[in-house]
Amino acid sequence: MDEHIDTLHQLLRTQIVRGVVLDVDDTGGDQLVTVRTHYGVVRAKVEVAHPFGLATNVPLDGAVVHVFANAGDPADLVALPPRNPSSARMGNLGAGDAMLYDSMGQKVYLKGGKIVLIDCASELQVRIGGTTVLDVTADGATLSVPLDATQGIKTTKLTASDDVVAGDASISLVGHKHPVSGSMTGTPE
Repeated sequence: MDEHIDTLHQLLRTQIVRGVVLDVDDTGGDQLVTVRTHYGVVRAKVEVAHPFGLATNVPLDGAVVHVFANAGDPADLVALPPRNPSSARMGNLGAGDAMLYDSMGQKVYLKGGKIVLIDCASELQVRIGGTTVLDVTADGATLSVPLDATQGIKTTKLTASDDVVAGDASISLVGHKHPVSGSMTGTPE
C-alpha cells in the first residue's frame, strides 16, 4: 500500500513545477516560452495561458513561471503568465486598487474607484481607429480632432496661430471692425 501512495505522491509532485524562463516567443497567436524546470531539463514552445484582455512580455533576466502538466502528461504543458519579481513590480496598492505596469515603471493605476492615474516615461497617445487623436508629452499636448468645450476654457493665456472666430455672428479677431462716428475702424494691428 505504501508503494502506491509513494507512486501517487511522485505523480502529484510533477503536475506543477516552477521554472526559469529562458526565452519568450510573442510572435504568434499564442505566446510560447522556453523554460528550464529542473537541472538539465529544458522545455520549448510551452503555451502561456494569458487571461483574455491581458497581453504581457516579461523581461527575461530573473523571469520565472509555473508550468502545469495537462492530465499528468509531461508532453502537454501549459504555463501561467511569467513574472519577474526582480523587475519593477509595483506594490503598496490599497484594497480594491488595480494597476497595469511595465518594466520601466510606467503605469495605469486605478485608485479606489476615484482616480485613474497614468504615469508615462515620455509620451501618452490616445488612438481611435488606429489614428492618434491626442498626443501628450512634457512639451505639450496635440489634439487632432475638434474641441467642443461646452463649459468654456479657463486659462491664463490663450494663443492662436490662426484667426479666432467668436459667436454666431462669426466675429473675427483678425478682421473685425468697430463703428466710429458713422464709419468703421480698420482691422486690428
